[in-house]
Amino acid sequence: MRIERIDVTPFVLTPPMALTVAYGSYPTRDYVLLKVHADNGLLGLGEGSPDPEVTGETQDSLLKALQQAAPGLVGRDPFELETILAWWEEQFPRQPTAMAALDMALYDLQGKALSVPVHRLLGGLVCPRMKLYPVVPLLPPQEMAETAATLVRQRFDTLKLKLGAGPDQDEARVQAVREAVGAEITLRIDANQGWHTPAVALGAIRRILPYGIEWVKQPVDAADLEGLAEVTRGVEVPVMVDEGCQMPEDALKVACLGAADIINIKLMKCGGPYRALQINAIAEAAGLPCIVGSLGESTIASVAGLHLLGARRNIMAGEVIGPLFLAGDIATGFQVEGNQAIVPTSPGLGVELK
Repeated sequence: MRIERIDVTPFVLTPPMALTVAYGSYPTRDYVLLKVHADNGLLGLGEGSPDPEVTGETQDSLLKALQQAAPGLVGRDPFELETILAWWEEQFPRQPTAMAALDMALYDLQGKALSVPVHRLLGGLVCPRMKLYPVVPLLPPQEMAETAATLVRQRFDTLKLKLGAGPDQDEARVQAVREAVGAEITLRIDANQGWHTPAVALGAIRRILPYGIEWVKQPVDAADLEGLAEVTRGVEVPVMVDEGCQMPEDALKVACLGAADIINIKLMKCGGPYRALQINAIAEAAGLPCIVGSLGESTIASVAGLHLLGARRNIMAGEVIGPLFLAGDIATGFQVEGNQAIVPTSPGLGVELK
């Protein structure tokens, strides 16, 4: 099997409400669809969901990189992942989201060629389903409380709250949500670097802890791993690194510094499942559990994240919930039962274009 042709197409999807976080608001989401055609008639699908604030990539930069890469990919064996991805990183450095689209498309081709689901290629199925937990955007306290209550009525018992506006405002947000949803709902916090410094983060976290928090994600600036370590040492609640850990070398720094209790792996940050496995291996060796995060991916990339989560014991949770909250998704294959997503068992990723 050899790569015969590459097609790249942009598309845009709309969530029911703008996703507002500490560093910006996103009323729509830009994506790129990658089709890798093999000479045996098989089709591998990949998706790029760029976030300029996280990796510096845009829809236009993804299109440009993947289109430029196409001539160098034609004729290659999709099973030669190590060689292809090394070539990619040499030719197109610091473009992990575009690389992630390519990586998952190659895994999709491999699985289809072998008639096995992608999770078999990543280690075998150890977790067949994932409990979903939606995001409550950064809004005024009462609006966050109303959104949270609506989500609880829709069957969700765990919520992720976007914070990072400042200790006073953020405490009011958490208090309002807790009062609206009751004591039994699990609350997870994502500050998206919004508290910036260890001193502010420590104060903010201590103020919201009485409301019952399971973990806090990326409380300080991404580049400040030493500051993140200070926060991790200074609070009793687990602290997660997200934007501060993108590639395997970042995971090693986090582990050596004791900068976090949990590592958030995102396919769009690290370059796809192949590099994600490396990050998880470093984390597991250091005794750090991981979760599979999301940059608002639609069905194709979300299902790729499900396969990764399903294949590794060290991955304790996942945030790949985008397909439930995006209008006009271009693919099918994201299966849900109750509040749980099901890892596909059909060959490849198990997704099909509509």
